[in-house]
Amino acid sequence: MFNNLFTEISSPLDQFEIRNLLSIDAPILGNMHLSMTNIGLYLMIGTFLTLSLNLLATNYNKVVSNR
Repeated sequence: MFNNLFTEISSPLDQFEIRNLLSIDAPILGNMHLSMTNIGLYLMIGTFLTLSLNLLATNYNKVVSNR
């Protein structure tokens, strides 16, 4: 039962493989090749979350009284 489960995994490093999610060949500035990989997607999600949390947490130096 478990023997069939592990036969498809050839290497434990397959989980870290960089895959192209979106690829564009643009002959605008020479032979330009633009691609969005899974690492780029993770970086964009992390940057978006960081900037949005920073924007939500910014108080713009307003002093709030303690009454």
